[in-house]
Amino acid sequence: MSVAIRLSRAGRVHLPYYHIGVFDSRTRRDGRPVEQLGFYDPESDKEPVRMDLERARYWLSVGAKPSATVAALLKRLGVAPPRPAGRKAGSGESEPAAKKAPAKRKRGTRTGGTKKIRTANSKDRAAKKRQPAG
Repeated sequence: MSVAIRLSRAGRVHLPYYHIGVFDSRTRRDGRPVEQLGFYDPESDKEPVRMDLERARYWLSVGAKPSATVAALLKRLGVAPPRPAGRKAGSGESEPAAKKAPAKRKRGTRTGGTKKIRTANSKDRAAKKRQPAG
C-alpha cells in the first residue's frame, strides 16, 4: 500500500481549513485517513499549522510521500522530508547542455511552409498582367 501525507479540505466557502493526514494514495481528496496528523488554517494569524511531528517523522521514515504543500509545511516546522534514494546531493542535471549531441533531422521530411497552389483564377490574373495595355 502506497501512502501519502496530504491535505483534506474542510471549512466553508472562501474560508478554507485543512486536515493534515496520512492517506492511502488511491483515496479521494476528502476520504478517510489512515491517521490524522494535524491541521492547517491558512487564514489564521496565531497558529496556522499544528502537527504531530513525531508521527510525521515516523510516516516519512516508512516511505510516505508528502504532497508539495505538506512538504513546504514540514520544512517550515523544521522536519526535512527524506531525499529520494539513488540521488546524490547537488546532482540537479544529468549532463551539461554543451555536451549533448544535437538532434538530427530525418531525411526527406519537410520543415514547414506551404506550397503555393495555383488555381484557374490565379492563372487568368497572371495572364492578364502579362498582356500589354491598350
